[in-house]
Amino acid sequence: MSPMIRPPNSVLLLVGREDYSPPHTFAGRTCVATLDCVAVGVLATTDGPTSVTLAPAADTKDLVLLDEFTIESEGLLSLRDVYSREHDAMGVEPGQVRVSVWGDRPDDPAVVTFLVGQG
Repeated sequence: MSPMIRPPNSVLLLVGREDYSPPHTFAGRTCVATLDCVAVGVLATTDGPTSVTLAPAADTKDLVLLDEFTIESEGLLSLRDVYSREHDAMGVEPGQVRVSVWGDRPDDPAVVTFLVGQG
C-alpha cells in the first residue's frame, strides 16, 4: 500500500545517504537531483495528500515519466520530507542506483512513483 502523506513545503526527497546534499533549486522543473538526492515538487498540502510508491517495479500505465536519475546510495534509499522525517525506505546494493520518477501529472503531482534499479 502506498503511503498518503502531506509533505511540508510540498517537496519529497529520496535520499541515498544519511549525510545527503539536497538540490538548492527546482529551476522551474518538477524533479531535480544531486549526486545523492532526488527532489520532487508535489501537490500543495492544502490541496490534499500525496500518494507515494517506492519500489523496484510498479504499474505506471496511467502515469507520466517526470525524469530519470542515477544517485549514489550507502545501501538504503529513504523517502523523506524537508524536515528529514522518513516516510518509507528501501534497501538497495551500495553504489549507483537508477531512479525513474513517475507522476499522475507533469506539475505538482498527487501520485508519485519512484522506480528503483541498480545503476
